[in-house]
Amino acid sequence: MSRPRVLCVSNDRSTRASVTLALTDAPVNVVIAQRAAEAVDRLERGAIDAVVIDASSIPNVPQLVDAVEAEAPSTPAFVRWGDDESDASVAVLSEVVARTDETDRPDRLAETITERVGADSRTAPDDLEAADTDSETDDGLASLPDDIAAIVSAVRRRLVDVTSPVAVERILREEFTATDRYAFAWVGEYDQGEGEIVPWLTDPDSMEWPMQRTFGIGDGDQPLLERAIRTDEFQSHQHVADRCGAVPFGEHAVDRGVRAAAVAPLASGDERYGVFVVYALETLSEAERAGIEMVAGTASHVLETIAIRGQLEQQERALQRYERLVETAGDGMYVLDEQGHFMTVNDALTAMTGYSREGLLGEHASIVFDEADVDAGREMIRSLLSSGDSTDTVELSLETKAGERIPCEAQIAVLVREEEFVGSVGVVRDITERKRSERKLREQNERLDAFARIVSHDLRNPLGVAQGYLELLEETESLEYVDSVRDGLDRMEAIIEDVLAIARDGEWATDSEPVDLESVADDAWEYVSTADATLSVAETMAIEADRSRLLRLLENLFRNSIEHGGKDVAVRVGALESESGSGRGFFVADDGTGLPDEINDDLFDPSVSTAAGGLGIGLWVVREVATGHGWSVTATESVDGGARFEFAFDESD
Repeated sequence: MSRPRVLCVSNDRSTRASVTLALTDAPVNVVIAQRAAEAVDRLERGAIDAVVIDASSIPNVPQLVDAVEAEAPSTPAFVRWGDDESDASVAVLSEVVARTDETDRPDRLAETITERVGADSRTAPDDLEAADTDSETDDGLASLPDDIAAIVSAVRRRLVDVTSPVAVERILREEFTATDRYAFAWVGEYDQGEGEIVPWLTDPDSMEWPMQRTFGIGDGDQPLLERAIRTDEFQSHQHVADRCGAVPFGEHAVDRGVRAAAVAPLASGDERYGVFVVYALETLSEAERAGIEMVAGTASHVLETIAIRGQLEQQERALQRYERLVETAGDGMYVLDEQGHFMTVNDALTAMTGYSREGLLGEHASIVFDEADVDAGREMIRSLLSSGDSTDTVELSLETKAGERIPCEAQIAVLVREEEFVGSVGVVRDITERKRSERKLREQNERLDAFARIVSHDLRNPLGVAQGYLELLEETESLEYVDSVRDGLDRMEAIIEDVLAIARDGEWATDSEPVDLESVADDAWEYVSTADATLSVAETMAIEADRSRLLRLLENLFRNSIEHGGKDVAVRVGALESESGSGRGFFVADDGTGLPDEINDDLFDPSVSTAAGGLGIGLWVVREVATGHGWSVTATESVDGGARFEFAFDESD
């Protein structure tokens, strides 16, 4: 009968290699299936005597166990790596499901499988003799001469727990050179990039062969090595002395009495690791060739396992480094699945949001981002996927657990696996300070931009007054107008100093002192070209204010009343009374045409203007002076239908 067949179901190359290596010396053939569907297909197409299931890489193990039971009820299953008690109890194949874990040695798994397969042998008693004969014929190791079989067995035993290529080379060389059949053996690594075979020098002091050289592949100088690499097939040369140049180290081999050389490729699947080269003192028999091939096959499995373990360890180290970087990053970082649920968050993000890690994981991104920002993120991801770009940046607002909103900048990258979108990664940075700085800079720029207009606007009042008095001086040649001209120039100088101080310090009120409202109003009226307009102060009061800035405020209000209310407009100034009767502020009102309805919402915007003189810039100055003093300003309609501005103080002051 044929040898029992063991089906290994695993999506992990390292696991497949480990299971195959563990069963190398067992009298079984190993069949591979990478997915559950492939395993079921194998069961349908041919007899399987046992199934090894890698629960760490195959999803829904109980369902697979049920499928195996349906297709082959007498086949035992061995569930390995990651299985738990609940899985083992879901379905049982043919009375038992054997379970092993990561702590078990590979040879323990092999013993368990071979014991179970042997117990379930389907061979009838009458066929035992024929079965034994077939088994000996099919078992390549049993058919080898004792000394060759001993070498193969010794190599297999010593390679079981090997974890480095250096040990592989040493074991192969030591086991072959320990007999009187072989003069030497060595392992060469295949450097695909350089196109070379590089002998491994694990113990150069004990070697008498000139190993310090490499062999080029592709130039035809080493046909034996080239054929082995290109065809992945065993190569041999039975008469080295006839063509020693075709054999690596051929001349040295002939000097050592070598008659034949063999080259066995070390490869697994598409991976070529190198070659195993053996020098025999006699021509190679078929049994020797088979033994060398067996050793090379075992070594190939070991090298594959070592390579995969190395890759996994390297990936694990890289992952740990990335995790440390993520956890120590000052910015919040997260990973979302394709539906937008948090899969990973770092400490910085939990600190920003106020949620615990458990409070965020599994939740949708809308727990911290509003609907508009979530939609913006989706649109960005669609754009990245369609354009092929990797990352983009968006500004959004993050809502904390306490309800606070934090302005943030998020750099988003898409995760694509096998051309399918599987999620996104985001790095979130708190830009509160940057936004504050941008706002402050914008306000400063607006202020500076307005200063030129402020100077031209505010200087027109005292300049017009001074020019008027100069004309009277020219007409009358009376010196009585000189003081009025000087007052106008002094007022212009004061305005210029105020503007420079505001531009330098950014403050609209610096030196507050008690001032009389009526006195300040009268002085401001003198600096405005009033024509036939009239001013009345209904009730005076003492105000804590920067007198120079308050003059600016009143001048602008008076000028606007005259320009937009007519030359004979009547202006009133008075105190606002609180319920207690004490002054809570003051007002300035006129009986003009009132404020235009279309600019009520933007009345204090410096860019708003309804006339050549510019209503907006004057009222912007009014608002800035009031704000600098801590007053609120309200524009409304006066009892006479004109404009009324009310300035309310903070009554707690």
